[in-house]
Amino acid sequence: MNDTVTYKSLILGDDFLDPPPSFEVTNEVVDKYIRATNDATQELGEPNSRGQRIAPPMLAAVYVIDALRTKVGPPGGVHAKQQFKFHRPACVGETLYTSAKIVKLYQKKERNYVEMTTETLNQDDDLVTTGLITRIWGKE
Repeated sequence: MNDTVTYKSLILGDDFLDPPPSFEVTNEVVDKYIRATNDATQELGEPNSRGQRIAPPMLAAVYVIDALRTKVGPPGGVHAKQQFKFHRPACVGETLYTSAKIVKLYQKKERNYVEMTTETLNQDDDLVTTGLITRIWGKE
């Protein structure tokens, strides 16, 4: 686990980690998701027209975690909201790389907020997802 980062040390435009962490999309990962969620979506179990098995879209919430863990706030922080834009499905056999960048720092109701964007590319630099995450930073 990484040491906590103070709000005052955060810099607008700062990248969380360079190079970004990798995430392997495997059959095991997809199967584990399906079992955990009881997802019966037929497309998740069968290869698509190109012979690839697609990953569940909400796997995005998993593969961005390692990028966000590179800057951990003090205890008491809250993951306030998160949204994703899916540019294309992730597929089994791909390696995904997620970068995160701080785009907004502000205070509201005496709490420190951090907004960051995420961008996930595969091993061929194809854009898979982008996202916007808002975190309420823990009190220091």
